[in-house]
Amino acid sequence: MKRRILALSLAAAMVVGALASCTAKTEEVSSVVETRDVKLTLWGSEQDQAFLKEVAAAWATQYAADNADVASATVDVQIKGEDVATTDALNDIEAAADVFGVANDQLAQLTAANAIYQMPDSVVSDIKAIVGDSFLGSTMCDGNYYGFPYAPNTAEILFYNKEFYTDDEAKNLNTMLEKDLGGVTNLAVDIDDQSWNSMTWFATAGAELYTGGDKTVNTMNKPEVTAMLTWLQQQIQAKKIVDIDSADNAAAMLKDKAVGAIFYGAWNKAAFQEALGDNYGVADLPSVTVDGACNNQHLVCFGGNKMLVLNATTKEPEAALSLAQAIISEENQLKRFQMVQQTPTAPALATNADIAADPGVAAEVAQGGYTLTNQPLNGTAGYWDLEKAVVSDLYKGNITADQIQGKLDEMVAAMQANVGA
Repeated sequence: MKRRILALSLAAAMVVGALASCTAKTEEVSSVVETRDVKLTLWGSEQDQAFLKEVAAAWATQYAADNADVASATVDVQIKGEDVATTDALNDIEAAADVFGVANDQLAQLTAANAIYQMPDSVVSDIKAIVGDSFLGSTMCDGNYYGFPYAPNTAEILFYNKEFYTDDEAKNLNTMLEKDLGGVTNLAVDIDDQSWNSMTWFATAGAELYTGGDKTVNTMNKPEVTAMLTWLQQQIQAKKIVDIDSADNAAAMLKDKAVGAIFYGAWNKAAFQEALGDNYGVADLPSVTVDGACNNQHLVCFGGNKMLVLNATTKEPEAALSLAQAIISEENQLKRFQMVQQTPTAPALATNADIAADPGVAAEVAQGGYTLTNQPLNGTAGYWDLEKAVVSDLYKGNITADQIQGKLDEMVAAMQANVGA
């Protein structure tokens, strides 16, 4: 299926011809520009609502002022996070927002459904000028570019209570789990819900999943993974590691001192900082040693970015494009950081004093050296749901240690069948 390419037409040139006359009479020609009201819908996560509404309001005022044919511009900002936007958009693309945010691993599904616009070369150049090659590359699918990167999407970093762990102790997971915290659980992670996060255990054991987009590369069932998951199950059974239900639950666990540390996305760091106060600790993930799996290996996680995409059925493609560009501008990325502490994608902001001084940003940047690029093959059905089922059963005790290898073999076979390899 041929994907729709965004055709951006600026105002057509007006040519006024002078009419010759054999008399001195002059005819006056009047021109009336018809105006219209531009209305856009923008989806964004709950924590971004205040930021998005402020930026959208400023953009609307400026857009109407800059375009003679626009009487007014308005943006309806609605709560719909990146975790559900793709699913909801694909259910009814014509009812979806004109502009919405997704994680880069969702691109294959969206492009296959012809649901979003491909960016023309001129726009790609504009995006590259703001975010650079690395972030721009993660917006590519099948050789074409589709998005406006506005946030790194590092799966996890470490948040810890300094009452329980020193900065040195937080560098090694074995040390953290072996420490007696006086009845407080050592660590909380998102085990049985987000397979994007649980990939940490596979990747740290050396597993590869479609590296470079190669559908034949899948070592999620290698013996080292079996050893790692066996060890993980032992930590769960010993109640050294517990599950996180939600972002609110994670912050509450830290605030109530139910756990000493958590692995979680940097996007929620403001809530964790508030929960821990003066005891707030944040760092890149620690190293771990697991017999048969790895030796003093820095924990690895998935990485990518969150990006804005344009609905292919939007009635206002030029306005939607303009809004997306405004949101990822350097000025507004700085504003986003100031309002929600979101790490920017604009390299030029790395030297900003406030951003450089933020330990959460430093942690996310450090973890960036230990990330796998999430390959957008065929989305959720291809691998996430299959991995989630195995890890969830592992957490719930539905799989015994001697069954792990067999379950992983079945999982990989199903993944390969789904991607057509």
